[in-house]
Amino acid sequence: MSSSADRTRHAMNTNLDLVGYCGLYCGACSFKLAYDEKDRVHLRGMPAKYAVPEETPLQFCPGCRKDSASGGCTIRSCAEGRGLSHCGVCAEFPCAKVTEFDQDGTPHHGESIANLRRLREVGEALWLEEERRHWTCPCGAKRSWYLKECPGCGRQLSRE
Repeated sequence: MSSSADRTRHAMNTNLDLVGYCGLYCGACSFKLAYDEKDRVHLRGMPAKYAVPEETPLQFCPGCRKDSASGGCTIRSCAEGRGLSHCGVCAEFPCAKVTEFDQDGTPHHGESIANLRRLREVGEALWLEEERRHWTCPCGAKRSWYLKECPGCGRQLSRE
């Protein structure tokens, strides 16, 4: 019989709120981590188009699964309209929308199609656990997309 801690951990690992419809892992989102941890370090190194001036208050991002005003994301609208948990389970995957997103030149978007393929292969629970491990430094600190060093221990980080 599993313990309460095991059940809680399993519930957290299968929380689809961290699976973007587009295949991005929201647990590595620079904006989400900066807000959650009240630390702007996660905003360092981000592409200029995402720059947040130092004086701008950090804003909560609940992720596309919880944000009712998702900014008009066509990927989200399409997946929701089809009743899909993510684009990887769509019969038309990879479609033009997802391919364009993956190839738009934004570094973290370029993980989208590979992530969606992996989601198809292993399912949401295992993918979430893999991503959680990947985006957590051995010291326990959370990593975000554009950090070059761990905010916890200073270890040099790579995108791979």
